Amino acid sequence: MLGISVGSFLNVVADRVPAGKSILRPSSHCFSCGHTLATRDLFPIVSYLVLKGKCRYCGQSIPARFMLVELVSGLLFVLALIVFGLSWQMLITAIYGSFLIILFITDLEQDVLPHLIIYSGTAVALVFAALRPLTGTTPGIISALAGFAIGFGAFLLIWAVPRLFKKKLINFGDAGMAGLIGASVGYPVILVAVYIAILAGGLTAAMLVAFKVKKFNDPIQFGIFLAFGGMISLFCGQDVADALRQIHML
Repeated sequence: MLGISVGSFLNVVADRVPAGKSILRPSSHCFSCGHTLATRDLFPIVSYLVLKGKCRYCGQSIPARFMLVELVSGLLFVLALIVFGLSWQMLITAIYGSFLIILFITDLEQDVLPHLIIYSGTAVALVFAALRPLTGTTPGIISALAGFAIGFGAFLLIWAVPRLFKKKLINFGDAGMAGLIGASVGYPVILVAVYIAILAGGLTAAMLVAFKVKKFNDPIQFGIFLAFGGMISLFCGQDVADALRQIHML
């Protein structure tokens, strides 16, 4: 229930932060008719199902994304509890995952990775890393800083070098997001997150080109694949990194 409720808030953040609006005011309202929503309209998932995906006041369809984000956020919290138990690690995994959900939405829908979200998430990750002696969570501050440097530095080069030839592969926000993920999972897990993101992004881009949805040199919204790789790495990145080390691939 907590995760689902947080998901409702994540929807608000994803809609308002890229537009430079306050996440506190005005109250939740219909995007079509502007009517302020009543309390009975604000129960996550339940209200959407009861209203059959339509505004109570004007009948306009409500995007299914709102319910899906609430559901995914709830599943994120449940999975974090199952994997880490009721612990500090469970809490920070849920927090980091929430940042990734927001960035996934904004990049998918608006092709934007808000700097405010990225900087805030990176700061939170570094603070938690510094508090490791008290909380016992991972990564520690050295690992987090190394992860940030690798993630941000690698994607900064991918962003900058093509621009010298007047080409564009990724947006600058992708570099910041890679840094956020690196600070969240640390080194060497950031390498796993990047491997997964590049593999998923490459396969998707190949399919889009094959079906003539995009051209070969068209940029893709890489933030959604970074979010995917980062989310997986939050839960099993260290296990994957250990396995790759054993077969001398990392």
